[in-house]
Amino acid sequence: MGLLGWPLLVAAIVLALGCPVACVVLWGRVRGPAALPARLSLILACQATAILAVGVALNDHYQFFASWSDLAGQDGANAPIEQPGHAGGPPSAPHDFHPAADHTLEATFAGARSGIRSRVWVWLPPQYRREPRRRFPVVELFTGFPGTPTAWFHAMRGPEELTRDVEKGTAQPYILVAPTISVWPGHDTECVDVPRGPKVATWLTEDVRSVITADFRTLPGRDAWGTMGYSTGGYCAAKLPVQYPRLFRAGVSLAGYFTPSTPGLTRLPGENLPVVVRRRRPRVALLLATSRQDPGTTTAIDGMARAARPPTLVDTYVVPRGGHNTGVWSAMLPRCFQWLTTELSRAH
Repeated sequence: MGLLGWPLLVAAIVLALGCPVACVVLWGRVRGPAALPARLSLILACQATAILAVGVALNDHYQFFASWSDLAGQDGANAPIEQPGHAGGPPSAPHDFHPAADHTLEATFAGARSGIRSRVWVWLPPQYRREPRRRFPVVELFTGFPGTPTAWFHAMRGPEELTRDVEKGTAQPYILVAPTISVWPGHDTECVDVPRGPKVATWLTEDVRSVITADFRTLPGRDAWGTMGYSTGGYCAAKLPVQYPRLFRAGVSLAGYFTPSTPGLTRLPGENLPVVVRRRRPRVALLLATSRQDPGTTTAIDGMARAARPPTLVDTYVVPRGGHNTGVWSAMLPRCFQWLTTELSRAH
């Protein structure tokens, strides 16, 4: 039984409902010296099963952990971090992308430049198969922490929304690429090349890009590449275009922030995005989206908008209601895909 999906959720709900019934039935049957500890155990069991059901439901919706090994701290990386030059050499091409859930393709490979070995999911628009000579722009998708890339294909419903938008003519088709960003179990690296640690920024830019361009019909040049992410992934989606303008044209940050918050990363040079934008003025476009009821992110967006000067373009998209959750961010996707369509190269 997997950690995600209805079987575990139904089992947890049945257990949570059945435990109080068992408590009522057994309460009067336990007597003598063992009565007190037995009844306390019944009460604790009811509380534990109720908490379990809530936890399973939350994880099923937000997909904090995708599997039992992920929950145990052996998440998407599924292999030790390797130093550059010791990852077995450049990855072979074509890579072993194989069908996965939700009409995606999945592969595990070692980055030639970062040394990180981890998983990447790819969703191809229907036009990709119908038009075999057509090339497409790419959007890299990033999740929060903790989280799993497949949340973009479940809770966020990214492909479903993009397909609807393409059919309505408000967006163009993209290849959606969801790489693993939590490559160091138990640590939030915030998509940074960590000193004496995993080079996550290099993995997400140089390595993922080289594999995707080798295996799929992507448009050439930085104008065909964009990013989108939520929460911690929103920081990644803004920082990678700002730091690598030669690789990305545009980024969409959903309820993101713009300076790292993990101890040890806060003082790294180049990670304070408002300062970078003010000093370097990278030729990129950013859409910063959030809700007014998510006040920390609105303050961060205001700071980024004040720092931006041409040729850096910063647009904002602030909805009146909603908290820090995938329901709010998923509802924002139509305008986000529409905005990306105005900024990235057209598929042809």
